[in-house]
Formats: sequence, structure tokens, C-alpha cells
Amino acid sequence: MEANFGGFTEEQKEEYKRSARLVHGAIDTVESISGGFRLNLDTSKNRITTNDISSFARLEQKACPFLTLSYIVSRENPLIVHLDMIESPQATGFLEAQLRSYGYI
Repeated sequence: MEANFGGFTEEQKEEYKRSARLVHGAIDTVESISGGFRLNLDTSKNRITTNDISSFARLEQKACPFLTLSYIVSRENPLIVHLDMIESPQATGFLEAQLRSYGYI
């Protein structure tokens, strides 16, 4: 399994790069959840917005149709957004390998 950006327009590729940079810069902690991982994003780190997170989730899912992404603002801290990334059974291990390669776990 790997990401496929072949169907992206140049505009989508640029938007993906922009939003991915913001998401990576906002990662505070990563935790294992059923079927995948939760990225806890600190929106105060680089002024990332829910629109940026939504854009990233939409484009990441397009590139990786074997992932399901969803996000919700933390009830305990409105500056934290939980971005859940769930793998399909065929992709088990993909997220862990990617997160390890970035040094997040």
C-alpha cells in the first residue's frame, strides 16, 4: 500500500503539500486507537485552521483510499483537534510505518 497522487491536479498537489506541512507542524501527540491512530493537533502551533485540516483529510483520503480520516475539536481544550486515521484491513501496518518514518511513534 502506498499513496497515489497520480489523479491529482497541480492545484491539488500544491494544496496537499501546504495542508500536510501545517498538519505535520501541529502534531502534539500521537496515540493508537482501534484500527489506526489519532493525531492530536495543537492549532496554536502554526495557526492551522479546521479548513486546513479538512483539506488535508480530503486530499489524504483521495491519495490513500484505504484510509478513513475524520476530525473533531477536543472537548477539554478547544485548541486541540483530534485527527483520526483509520486503516482498511488490507492496509494494516501502513500508518504505523509512516508515523515511525516521521519519528512520531
